[in-house]
Amino acid sequence: MSTSVAKAYANTVRKNQKVLYAVWEPGLPVELGDYGTMKGNIFEPLGNIREIEALKDFKITTRLDPTQDEKTFTSQKGVEYKLIPKASASVQGVPVNASIEFKFSEENAVFFNAAGCVFEMIENKHQLGQKILEIFRDDDTVWNRDFVLVTALVHAKRALILVSTSSDFAIGFEAKAEIPAINLASASLDLNLKFQNSSGYKVNAEEGLIPLIGLGKIQRKTIFHSNEFGALDASSHKSAAPSGKGEYVLEFDDYTSNKEAGKD
Repeated sequence: MSTSVAKAYANTVRKNQKVLYAVWEPGLPVELGDYGTMKGNIFEPLGNIREIEALKDFKITTRLDPTQDEKTFTSQKGVEYKLIPKASASVQGVPVNASIEFKFSEENAVFFNAAGCVFEMIENKHQLGQKILEIFRDDDTVWNRDFVLVTALVHAKRALILVSTSSDFAIGFEAKAEIPAINLASASLDLNLKFQNSSGYKVNAEEGLIPLIGLGKIQRKTIFHSNEFGALDASSHKSAAPSGKGEYVLEFDDYTSNKEAGKD
């Protein structure tokens, strides 16, 4: 698969989801406690913390939000789609089911839809972050400061992901069941490929996909912050400038990548 497709997809997800990252490719096995490095906005796994001697006995506790939601977004331009209701009459005796059709006018444009999304996270993330900071301070060959940790997962019951690899990509899907109209928020929606013109990347998946992840990373902060482990943030890909006194601290915090990597 073209690296430009991966980059376009990952950057569009990052731009729309802010604190969540795409799993590339969609369907790649990923679990809480996995760690790796970032190539732009793409997570490249290296292993799981249970494989690290100093962390093998650390017990991750998790929290699952039972609320299900839907996530739908597109690139800022180059994507159009229309919902076509089920026809009231058949064509030559064949029922015409409800459908959805996409037209892409730019290369590397993205459409993303995931339904029945459930959020799962590491509940004792702070304790794990403090342990990782201790390991890093003792031996940075065991935990590199560039490593990121998977701290959250978004489980989807259904996903439809499209990325154009040409400026004339067109594709359509129709409902398998006889329903009045396509509802992208429905986790039970079942789609068949109706047609495809030109080239493009597509994922039409049912339950079991984890399309999005949250990440944590050791980050350098100026002196008025405290040292901890948290989510990946806008300054984490850059070397943070020291304060006027040249003082800084480390923290493990939620990771959100720099603005440049987030462009699509």
